[in-house]
Amino acid sequence: MGLLIFLFWIVLNGRLTLETACIGAAVTAAAFLFACRSCDWSLKKEGRLYIVLPMIVGYICTVIWEIVKANLSMCRLVYGGKPDPRVRTIHTGLKTRLARMALSNAITLTPGTITLACEGDELTVHCLTPALAEGLDHLIFETKLERIEATFLG
Repeated sequence: MGLLIFLFWIVLNGRLTLETACIGAAVTAAAFLFACRSCDWSLKKEGRLYIVLPMIVGYICTVIWEIVKANLSMCRLVYGGKPDPRVRTIHTGLKTRLARMALSNAITLTPGTITLACEGDELTVHCLTPALAEGLDHLIFETKLERIEATFLG
Protein backbone atom coordinates (compact mmCIF):
# COMPACT_ATOMS: atom_id res chain seq x y z
CA MET A 1 0.00 0.00 0.00
CA GLY A 2 2.87 2.36 0.81
CA LEU A 3 4.41 1.97 -2.63
CA LEU A 4 1.02 2.44 -4.28
CA ILE A 5 0.36 5.62 -2.29
CA PHE A 6 3.78 6.98 -3.28
CA LEU A 7 3.22 6.15 -6.98
CA PHE A 8 -0.22 7.77 -6.80
CA TRP A 9 1.43 10.89 -5.35
CA ILE A 10 3.93 11.02 -8.23
CA VAL A 11 1.17 10.55 -10.83
CA LEU A 12 -0.90 13.36 -9.29
CA ASN A 13 2.10 15.70 -9.35
CA GLY A 14 2.88 14.92 -12.97
CA ARG A 15 6.66 15.18 -12.56
CA LEU A 16 9.35 13.60 -10.44
CA THR A 17 11.72 16.00 -8.74
CA LEU A 18 13.65 15.73 -5.51
CA GLU A 19 11.14 18.04 -3.83
CA THR A 20 8.05 16.06 -4.90
CA ALA A 21 9.78 12.78 -3.97
CA CYS A 22 10.63 14.02 -0.46
CA ILE A 23 7.18 15.44 0.17
CA GLY A 24 5.63 12.28 -1.32
CA ALA A 25 7.74 10.11 0.98
CA ALA A 26 6.59 12.13 4.01
CA VAL A 27 2.92 11.95 2.96
CA THR A 28 3.26 8.21 2.24
CA ALA A 29 4.85 7.59 5.64
CA ALA A 30 2.08 9.54 7.39
CA ALA A 31 -0.65 7.67 5.48
CA PHE A 32 1.04 4.33 6.18
CA LEU A 33 1.34 5.08 9.89
CA PHE A 34 -2.32 6.12 9.96
CA ALA A 35 -3.29 2.85 8.25
CA CYS A 36 -1.17 0.84 10.69
CA ARG A 37 -2.75 2.46 13.74
CA SER A 38 -6.37 2.72 12.68
CA CYS A 39 -6.95 0.05 10.03
CA ASP A 40 -5.12 -2.98 11.46
CA TRP A 41 -2.41 -2.82 8.78
CA SER A 42 1.22 -3.91 9.21
CA LEU A 43 4.45 -4.40 7.32
CA LYS A 44 3.72 -8.13 7.23
CA LYS A 45 0.41 -7.50 5.47
CA GLU A 46 2.16 -5.02 3.18
CA GLY A 47 4.58 -7.74 2.07
CA ARG A 48 1.77 -10.22 1.51
CA LEU A 49 -0.09 -7.64 -0.58
CA TYR A 50 2.78 -7.45 -3.07
CA ILE A 51 2.86 -11.26 -3.28
CA VAL A 52 -0.91 -11.44 -3.86
CA LEU A 53 -1.08 -8.53 -6.33
CA PRO A 54 -0.19 -10.64 -9.43
CA MET A 55 -2.81 -13.19 -8.34
CA ILE A 56 -5.42 -10.42 -8.13
CA VAL A 57 -4.51 -9.24 -11.63
CA GLY A 58 -4.88 -12.84 -12.85
CA TYR A 59 -8.28 -13.06 -11.16
CA ILE A 60 -9.43 -9.86 -12.87
CA CYS A 61 -8.25 -11.19 -16.25
CA THR A 62 -10.15 -14.44 -15.60
CA VAL A 63 -13.33 -12.51 -14.77
CA ILE A 64 -13.02 -10.47 -17.97
CA TRP A 65 -12.46 -13.62 -20.05
CA GLU A 66 -15.45 -15.38 -18.47
CA ILE A 67 -17.62 -12.31 -19.15
CA VAL A 68 -16.63 -12.42 -22.85
CA LYS A 69 -17.40 -16.15 -23.09
CA ALA A 70 -20.74 -15.70 -21.31
CA ASN A 71 -21.69 -12.83 -23.64
CA LEU A 72 -21.16 -15.10 -26.66
CA SER A 73 -23.24 -17.80 -24.99
CA MET A 74 -26.02 -15.30 -24.26
CA CYS A 75 -25.99 -14.16 -27.91
CA ARG A 76 -26.63 -17.76 -28.96
CA LEU A 77 -29.42 -18.02 -26.38
CA VAL A 78 -31.06 -14.76 -27.47
CA TYR A 79 -30.97 -15.58 -31.19
CA GLY A 80 -31.77 -19.26 -31.15
CA GLY A 81 -32.38 -20.69 -27.74
CA LYS A 82 -35.06 -20.72 -25.17
CA PRO A 83 -34.29 -19.71 -21.62
CA ASP A 84 -35.16 -22.16 -18.87
CA PRO A 85 -34.41 -20.21 -15.67
CA ARG A 86 -33.27 -21.85 -12.45
CA VAL A 87 -32.58 -20.57 -8.94
CA ARG A 88 -29.82 -22.41 -7.16
CA THR A 89 -28.08 -22.15 -3.80
CA ILE A 90 -24.38 -22.92 -3.65
CA HIS A 91 -22.02 -23.20 -0.71
CA THR A 92 -18.62 -21.57 -0.84
CA GLY A 93 -15.47 -22.36 1.08
CA LEU A 94 -14.33 -18.74 1.12
CA LYS A 95 -13.51 -17.47 4.60
CA THR A 96 -13.67 -13.68 4.32
CA ARG A 97 -16.60 -11.41 3.52
CA LEU A 98 -14.46 -9.60 0.93
CA ALA A 99 -13.78 -12.82 -0.99
CA ARG A 100 -17.46 -13.85 -0.86
CA MET A 101 -18.43 -10.39 -2.11
CA ALA A 102 -15.89 -10.65 -4.97
CA LEU A 103 -17.31 -14.06 -5.91
CA SER A 104 -20.92 -12.86 -5.86
CA ASN A 105 -19.99 -9.80 -7.93
CA ALA A 106 -18.14 -11.96 -10.47
CA ILE A 107 -21.20 -14.21 -10.78
CA THR A 108 -23.47 -11.20 -11.25
CA LEU A 109 -21.13 -9.59 -13.80
CA THR A 110 -21.19 -12.74 -15.89
CA PRO A 111 -24.18 -12.54 -18.28
CA GLY A 112 -26.88 -15.10 -17.62
CA THR A 113 -26.38 -15.26 -13.85
CA ILE A 114 -27.35 -12.97 -10.99
CA THR A 115 -26.52 -13.40 -7.32
CA LEU A 116 -29.78 -12.89 -5.46
CA ALA A 117 -28.54 -13.31 -1.89
CA CYS A 118 -25.33 -13.88 0.02
CA GLU A 119 -25.84 -15.13 3.57
CA GLY A 120 -22.89 -16.67 5.37
CA ASP A 121 -21.28 -19.23 3.09
CA GLU A 122 -24.40 -19.61 0.90
CA LEU A 123 -25.02 -17.80 -2.37
CA THR A 124 -28.42 -17.89 -4.06
CA VAL A 125 -27.98 -17.50 -7.80
CA HIS A 126 -30.51 -17.07 -10.63
CA CYS A 127 -29.41 -18.70 -13.91
CA LEU A 128 -31.04 -18.42 -17.32
CA THR A 129 -30.26 -21.99 -18.37
CA PRO A 130 -29.79 -25.34 -16.60
CA ALA A 131 -26.24 -25.53 -18.00
CA LEU A 132 -25.36 -22.30 -16.20
CA ALA A 133 -26.87 -23.68 -12.99
CA GLU A 134 -24.77 -26.85 -13.27
CA GLY A 135 -21.66 -24.80 -13.99
CA LEU A 136 -21.90 -23.19 -10.56
CA ASP A 137 -20.41 -26.34 -9.00
CA HIS A 138 -16.94 -25.72 -10.41
CA LEU A 139 -16.36 -21.98 -10.52
CA ILE A 140 -12.87 -20.88 -11.52
CA PHE A 141 -13.57 -17.63 -9.66
CA GLU A 142 -13.87 -19.45 -6.36
CA THR A 143 -10.68 -21.46 -6.94
CA LYS A 144 -8.65 -18.33 -7.65
CA LEU A 145 -10.16 -16.48 -4.69
CA GLU A 146 -9.35 -19.40 -2.37
CA ARG A 147 -5.68 -19.22 -3.49
CA ILE A 148 -5.61 -15.47 -2.90
CA GLU A 149 -7.16 -15.91 0.54
CA ALA A 150 -4.72 -18.66 1.50
CA THR A 151 -1.73 -16.57 0.44
CA PHE A 152 -2.87 -13.31 2.01
CA LEU A 153 -4.18 -14.74 5.27
CA GLY A 154 -1.14 -16.99 5.53
